[in-house]
Amino acid sequence: MARIVVPAHSDHLFWLANNMSQADREEVAAAVGMGPYRALKDSLERSAVAWTGLMNDEPVCMWGVTPLDILGGIGSPWLLGTDQVQKYGFTFLRECKRRLPAMLELFPVLANYVDARHGRAIRWLKWLGFKFDPEPAPYGIWNMPFFRFEMRR
Repeated sequence: MARIVVPAHSDHLFWLANNMSQADREEVAAAVGMGPYRALKDSLERSAVAWTGLMNDEPVCMWGVTPLDILGGIGSPWLLGTDQVQKYGFTFLRECKRRLPAMLELFPVLANYVDARHGRAIRWLKWLGFKFDPEPAPYGIWNMPFFRFEMRR
């Protein structure tokens, strides 16, 4: 079983979009009103850094950080993946944690929102060390409940 993390590339988008987990599909639809392909493409194009997790040469997740406020040093971390992340996730979760210092070097503050329905993503973000607002608030195009999360260098 070959596991590898590579710099994210547009060649990975089609596979990831067609196999994106239902929870991630629902989150990007509620937050920004995009389908899987457009959400991945937009995230990749806007990212300062991004990586793809591969399992046997098959993309299972893509993550990175986009500039949110360059003058304020704020970046927006993101991750979108397939259901295979659950099967092989710990490998990629560790890789995400290893890459946090590089993200924090670029942006001293990392902040974003996560769908309150997405328990797996919330647990992962807490494991990484992000702090959460105590209560979800309306967010996105449908004003669904989302938690704001943040990490500071």
